[in-house]
Amino acid sequence: MFSNGMYKACRREPLMIQRLGKMDYGILIATLVMLGFGIVFVYSSSFAVAEHHFGGADFFLTRQLVRALLGLISFVVFMNVDYHQIGKLSPIALMIATAMLVYVLALPESGAVNGAKRWIDLGFVRFQVSELARIAIILALARQCDEVGEEIRDGKVLLRLLAKPAVVCALIVVEPDFSTAVLVGLLGLSILFMAGAKITHLALPVLCFIPLAAISVATTPYRLRRLMGFLNFGGHKSDVNYQVNQALIGLGNGGVFGVGLGEGAQKYFYLPEPHTDFVFAILGEETGFAGLAIVLAVFAFMVYRGAHIAVSAPDKMGRLMAFGFTFALALYVLLHTSVNTGLVPTTGVPLPFLSYGGMSLIFTMTSMGILLNISSQSTRQQPTPRTTVRRRTGHKRTARR
Repeated sequence: MFSNGMYKACRREPLMIQRLGKMDYGILIATLVMLGFGIVFVYSSSFAVAEHHFGGADFFLTRQLVRALLGLISFVVFMNVDYHQIGKLSPIALMIATAMLVYVLALPESGAVNGAKRWIDLGFVRFQVSELARIAIILALARQCDEVGEEIRDGKVLLRLLAKPAVVCALIVVEPDFSTAVLVGLLGLSILFMAGAKITHLALPVLCFIPLAAISVATTPYRLRRLMGFLNFGGHKSDVNYQVNQALIGLGNGGVFGVGLGEGAQKYFYLPEPHTDFVFAILGEETGFAGLAIVLAVFAFMVYRGAHIAVSAPDKMGRLMAFGFTFALALYVLLHTSVNTGLVPTTGVPLPFLSYGGMSLIFTMTSMGILLNISSQSTRQQPTPRTTVRRRTGHKRTARR
């Protein structure tokens, strides 16, 4: 016979089951759907380039499948690892990322791709170090902001916190990768703002950045040409803006329902980088406005659920991590779509899940896994069933168990 205590212990749900019950299944389903559709669309957008340059239509597909598998493994692992433990390891992750950023700059010029030193070639995957730096900055700042608490409103404390993203951004700019440096900087400033830093204190690095950015653009010929071409000055429209013009043609060809998956014409060497930087334009051509609306709606849903997870997180570190990953997703989608529609100059920022790219997909899946772990420890309680109890007077009242 079981004692009363043993009976209650048997009835008590294990911690893992309790967490699974609170996990945000909306984010889970949306992530898996976007992962699956992304694999299909990487093939659709890349097979022409793959067959022409590498002799096989499935060249990019097979590599993306390997990366999707690695991303899925990372997703499951981080979904089940307590984010507090991840936070404790974040300083080490940031040190490793910073060291790797220095390492890629020390590589010989033969290791550069299109003049940029951003990658470490591991054979089966080309590792873009700035992707690791992005996720490390989010984790490290969330942990440190949680530790300093209200002291973040002190200028000296904030300056110490700002030093880490500033160093990372400076190293990324030197690669050069100006757009990623700006994104990492925006992520860092937004996390500090959400942690309680004063706007007047945060305005100082922004004001310092503006003239530095202007000098960087003015002294770098290709950046200056890109900006002038975007503004249609100096007659650069035909060469600098060629990609954007072709992207807009593709979006126009798609109409409402598109020309059909795999049937787009722009990927046949009219639009450079159709499977990476301009995948949104190919998506619009092949699935039309309807397909774009559905994909953007899924992204909007993920951002909404991510914000909900941030609000419901059990502590400050969880809130800041959830906010950082959600804001990063929103920033990347916004910037990629803006480039493809000609609203901002070309940047080379991928579209999460849909652009071909190893580390981008792996780290996106990692961030979604951490987001789900935070949601599984949510402070929001499930509704408690109501029961009816009888007073001694015979009247009834409603109470909660």
